[in-house]
Amino acid sequence: MTLVAKILRRKPADLLLAVEALALLTFFRVCLALVPVRRILGIVTHGKAMASTATQDTAALSFAKRVRWAVSAISRNSAVEFVCFPQTLAGYTMLRWRRVPSTMIYGVARSPEGELLAHTWLTVGDWIVVGGEASGQFTPIERWT
Repeated sequence: MTLVAKILRRKPADLLLAVEALALLTFFRVCLALVPVRRILGIVTHGKAMASTATQDTAALSFAKRVRWAVSAISRNSAVEFVCFPQTLAGYTMLRWRRVPSTMIYGVARSPEGELLAHTWLTVGDWIVVGGEASGQFTPIERWT
């Protein structure tokens, strides 16, 4: 099935979510190139604190799955590469705007050559929204809710 055919099979609400994901991915990719990470995180996570929770209600997980699809679909099919950090920031922002509690996790590891590697991923409760494919290889050192 072609990409166009796949797109036409989606609901209009999902297409709008994909457009939102594209805008946020692009925005955060540019921000990460120009603005210190601590400042971005301070702005994104600022506001009304949301309690970190392990509960996973059906509506929150359902929307998190749609966010996962939108961010992943745009990242896979874009001519521009969106690595884990803009994906995590975009997903976090999309969920936060809808008051779905989520947690961004920053982890580190060492490569076989001894180089420091970093990775970010996003969770809703115990379910990984984006960045989960490599999260098990990294030791979490910071979390934002």
